[in-house]
Amino acid sequence: MHVVAAPDKFRGTASAAEVADAVVRGARAAGGTGTALPMADGGEGTLAVLGGANRRSTVTGPLGEPVEAGWRLEGTTAVIEMAAASGLLLAGGAEENQPLDATTAGTGELVREAVEVGARRVIVAVGGSATTDGGLGALRAMGSSARYRSVELLVACDVRTRFTDAAEVFGPQKGASPPADWPAAWRPSVPSWSTASTWWPRSWAWTRCSRGRT
Repeated sequence: MHVVAAPDKFRGTASAAEVADAVVRGARAAGGTGTALPMADGGEGTLAVLGGANRRSTVTGPLGEPVEAGWRLEGTTAVIEMAAASGLLLAGGAEENQPLDATTAGTGELVREAVEVGARRVIVAVGGSATTDGGLGALRAMGSSARYRSVELLVACDVRTRFTDAAEVFGPQKGASPPADWPAAWRPSVPSWSTASTWWPRSWAWTRCSRGRT
């Protein structure tokens, strides 16, 4: 029997690589063979399965403090993991996070740096963030959209939640109170797409990688 071990991480327990290696060891102990192929869903660990970090940069963390984030540049392709720059764990988890104040600025700073040093294809794994800012912090930190006219930007994720529903769906995971407790007249502090589109023209859509498709 040959076993192909292609797991995602077991959050809080083991990385995808550790799980895959454990499965392969079990298969071999039982007299079979195995191949480890760790996977990721766009959240924590995506950078690791795409080769790991070979660069580090100091950027704005999710709550405004500086953090050192690893990222990868291979030729003209960069891989950036939002969790490494704007992640929930960096904010102390849901218990200590300030979800209405958290920002994705650090992720945008990494994208900008990658392009400035020659990246022409940038893969941004967007899972595991501390934020509900709709990515506006990242867009602002990236600077002028003219800088990205010859750059392919790819977003890696595994969800299809609408932009306008993101705060309600994911806010509680990041430490916000349940939507049922929100005042009827109160809307979450997520920027409207019309605000974001003043920076990023609608005709310049980001490509989205979801469930293995581009």
